[in-house]
Amino acid sequence: MLDAVLANPALSRAIVVGLFGGVGLALTVTYSRRGPLIYPVYAALLGALALLLARYGALPYGARLAAALVGFMTASLLMYVAVGFRAAAQRRQLQREGRLPPGELHGPSLFGHAWRLGFLVAVGTVVSAGVAFVAA
Repeated sequence: MLDAVLANPALSRAIVVGLFGGVGLALTVTYSRRGPLIYPVYAALLGALALLLARYGALPYGARLAAALVGFMTASLLMYVAVGFRAAAQRRQLQREGRLPPGELHGPSLFGHAWRLGFLVAVGTVVSAGVAFVAA
């Protein structure tokens, strides 16, 4: 099964598209104060993945779904890391200003990260299923 996934010719290209999308998402999070501006970046990422996967029409649906999900998750994880660094810097700044108690420098718990990433995988699977279907 793993050999079939790694033999997918669209997988490495989807990772590259995901890296570019992740940089776009991280820049949007860093330089924008408006939350809804993240949606056009995600739409562009999904459109780029659909165009990429349309080139591989001979691939079965499962292989296209896997490639789309890997690209989506690559981009989303890059954004998640960028948000984590920004949140940690903001917590340190608030503590220096005295607006956050000294013991509040830690971020979310392991369970907090787990449910966020689980939700991201669920949403990514649904969206990637649509991208794989449209790219057929």
